[in-house]
Amino acid sequence: MTVREFKDRLTEELRTKYKKDSRPTPILDRLDLHLKDFEGYDSASIMNEKNIQSDVYLSMLLQICYPSRIKMDIDENYQPITKKRIAIVNCKSKKQDYACSADEMYSPSSVYRIQREFFLKGYDDWYIISSEYGIIHPNQIIEPYNRTLGLSSVNMDKNNQIQGWEESTLKQVDNQLTYMVNKGWVVDFHVSKKYFDPLSKNIKKQVNLIKQPPGINRIEPVYNEGVKKLDTESLEDVLEFLSKKQPPKFVETPKRFYHPVHGEYYGTSAKMRLKYSKFNLNNGTLWLLSTSQVIQHKGWVIDESLLPNLYQTDSGQWRIKKQK
Repeated sequence: MTVREFKDRLTEELRTKYKKDSRPTPILDRLDLHLKDFEGYDSASIMNEKNIQSDVYLSMLLQICYPSRIKMDIDENYQPITKKRIAIVNCKSKKQDYACSADEMYSPSSVYRIQREFFLKGYDDWYIISSEYGIIHPNQIIEPYNRTLGLSSVNMDKNNQIQGWEESTLKQVDNQLTYMVNKGWVVDFHVSKKYFDPLSKNIKKQVNLIKQPPGINRIEPVYNEGVKKLDTESLEDVLEFLSKKQPPKFVETPKRFYHPVHGEYYGTSAKMRLKYSKFNLNNGTLWLLSTSQVIQHKGWVIDESLLPNLYQTDSGQWRIKKQK
């Protein structure tokens, strides 16, 4: 099999994998860019040299396009093909429930998928910062985990999720970023403040924080627009666009919420969530309900006529009966 035939096979595999995901074009463009490094090799030679399992074609593709690694122990001997500007994105709460590459682990998140597309189009490479693993490359194989940020120290919440950063992980992240900066890379952090604030003061001075679009559920549409803008605008201009405060698409006003058990509430979703905090209402979903983008959240509705159709499943989940 020639390199060109191998590339065609990878292309087919890629399009199959991402048929319901982001566009594969930026990845294929990156493959063409690096394909010249492998002219004269057949596919078996590439696999042997790159030490890749022959049955994982997508991994082969990503290894050709993004051969870099910054593992937890940092490979000091690795020399990247090209690294000028990289992006770092925070991990996502939506994850696979099996061991896989970091890229696949977070791919259930639509926000991650559109950010990945932006990084493929605008950057030389990207990495993921995780409170569990530190800074990892999308190719790195990781195990699923339950950890969420919000507290300054590590403890377990009532859902048995680890909260906060381990001191050893923060030290590891500091070492990894020092390694990147010393290589002369420009590092852009596309993360929320809870991932950026714990970094050391020295590192913060040497990397860039790309402020995330403010507002609930604003990241995905703004990055989607950013992907389009990269066709005609410079990365610097598009980064400024990402950080710019966008007018809300949906404006919330106080209204009446109805529940078959808890009765009626009048006000905004934010104040309602505070009043019923013990029921763990999701701020984002409650806001979507308030702005008529979803029809119910944990039994709450804004259309009173839906109350007779609400019911609870055996597991306690609220559902609306389908109308015939």
